[in-house]
Amino acid sequence: MFDVGSGKKLLAPLAVALLVVGCGGGGGTSASTPSPFDGDQSQVLTLTIRNDQMDVARVSLFINGARQRLGEVRGNASRTFNVPMAARDPVRMQFDLTLGARCVTRDVMLGPGETVRVTIPVNLSMMAAVCSGT
Repeated sequence: MFDVGSGKKLLAPLAVALLVVGCGGGGGTSASTPSPFDGDQSQVLTLTIRNDQMDVARVSLFINGARQRLGEVRGNASRTFNVPMAARDPVRMQFDLTLGARCVTRDVMLGPGETVRVTIPVNLSMMAAVCSGT
């Protein structure tokens, strides 16, 4: 499921395994803390990914068709990525599990200042995503 917020919250099923841009890394339930040297945080999309799978998920975002590699999210862990964005654009997320599936979400219009939460469920058929290799 993914949850988009920017003052209001929208809930929708996670629609394939590609979403919005981010940074790298992939630890337990850690979140990226913005640095005072990172600039204006209103110009970033904040993406938190919860990986309920046992395998590591390598995550990429496609913003307006351009691919950005975010990093890895370990199994049974969460990670937050801050992705610079200048305008509202179509965003899609892709993730590859270490031992199998590659999933891609549908495009979602997102922009700077928004917060998105994505869950990669244990049962990938519960996602509104296109998965191959499962």
